[in-house]
Amino acid sequence: MDAVPTAREKREKTVANEERQFDLVVIGSGPGGYVAAIRAAQLGARVAICEKQYIGGTCPNVGCIPSKALLHIAQLYAELHEINKLGITLQATPTFDMSVAVAYKEKVVKQLTGGIGQLLKANKVSIFEGAAEALSPTQVRVRMKDGSTQELTARKLLLANGSETIKPPFPGIDGQNIIYSTEALEMKKVPESLVCIGGGVIAVELACMFHALGSKVTIVEMLPSLIANEDEEVRQALTRSLTKRGITVATSARVESISDADGKKRVTAATEGGQKTFDGEYVLVAVGRKAHTAGIEPLIKAGLAMNRGCVVANERMETNLPGVYAVGDVVGRTWLAHVASTEGEIAAENAMGHDARMDYNVIPRVIYTFPEIAAVGLTEQQAREKGGNVRAEKFPWIANSKAVVVSETEGFTKVILGDYGEILGVSIFGPDATNLITEFSLAMRAELTADELLATIHPHPTFSEGLREATLAAEGRAIHIFQRPKATANA
Repeated sequence: MDAVPTAREKREKTVANEERQFDLVVIGSGPGGYVAAIRAAQLGARVAICEKQYIGGTCPNVGCIPSKALLHIAQLYAELHEINKLGITLQATPTFDMSVAVAYKEKVVKQLTGGIGQLLKANKVSIFEGAAEALSPTQVRVRMKDGSTQELTARKLLLANGSETIKPPFPGIDGQNIIYSTEALEMKKVPESLVCIGGGVIAVELACMFHALGSKVTIVEMLPSLIANEDEEVRQALTRSLTKRGITVATSARVESISDADGKKRVTAATEGGQKTFDGEYVLVAVGRKAHTAGIEPLIKAGLAMNRGCVVANERMETNLPGVYAVGDVVGRTWLAHVASTEGEIAAENAMGHDARMDYNVIPRVIYTFPEIAAVGLTEQQAREKGGNVRAEKFPWIANSKAVVVSETEGFTKVILGDYGEILGVSIFGPDATNLITEFSLAMRAELTADELLATIHPHPTFSEGLREATLAAEGRAIHIFQRPKATANA
């Protein structure tokens, strides 16, 4: 029989002393939280970080990193089936073992999350593994994984709680073979067929992955188009590309229920043409994410400003409660890991007495479909709605030497220019788009004009040449595609 703890032992299990007093306490160790903790420590702060589940948060554990590892494998597998076009003959048809791929993915995750943990320790950040509750702007209670409780005192508090998957209230949503993004990355075998509910970033990425690995994939999206926030021409091009590859895309289809039929899962949706059904071995629900606010209820009761379930923070990442900051998905501005990290740096600097401000005008957006999508700034429609002399043009990858050499000619780069040649926005649909977009991000951040970008010599043959050519096209003077003269073209 276990011994009953003494009063003294009970007191020592819940301690608040100098060892538990910090300049900054961070709730959540995702890309926003751990970056903020490290930055604050660099500035001399005594920092604590609380994490209830896994160090690194969603992105490196069950989000960005594991999905990109499997997408990389899926792309390689698809390329192997066409490698004979390059004169390379394999002795046998390539085969795929999902369990081995998942093991590789887990190895990648372990390496990266382990690195985050080491960085926190190297910067002398105290790690508390347990569920944190912000009792007030200065008091945090952590229910540790070992069952003990720690009371932390904070001079400043940072909320980096992250987000959680949205579970829509469809009838049948709790049935078997219904998975979300986390479960999709843990599957030990490739499903024969898959119905994906949702047409956002997570949905189209996983649809591409499973299709490349051999699944018959159907996307069912409530809105009139996929990736609704991106440029219309990119949205149309992606839909054409997915359809050409063999993925069924059903837009303007509002899901009504999920049921079992003929040994499969059946998704019933209302469409413009009437009720339709879509069958698959599995149903992947990927309709988005919402802010995770568990543990900050006392702050909300104390008046923490909220908007549509998200914490309200200004450009200094300050909430309306003095000394309380918030970053990342719990703020809900962009739902992007790289934005959360930048917000974390801003919040840490301000918490330590500096004056830093977040700029949301130049935020690159990346989607790892096949081919990739990346964008920054305004879409053409958004630019035209603002008025002015908007010039927008595309340069196709089929006119780029490097793209032809490596047989990745699908897609285009679209550049949108304003009255004075300023870059208003860019969208890339094509090879290595997620890396290439940084050139335009830097140019926009530095307020460079088209002339300055065009004066920059780009090496040949490279994908980056296509960026310069797209800018030339927007100016009406492309070299490697024929353009009819326009009145807005520069002489």
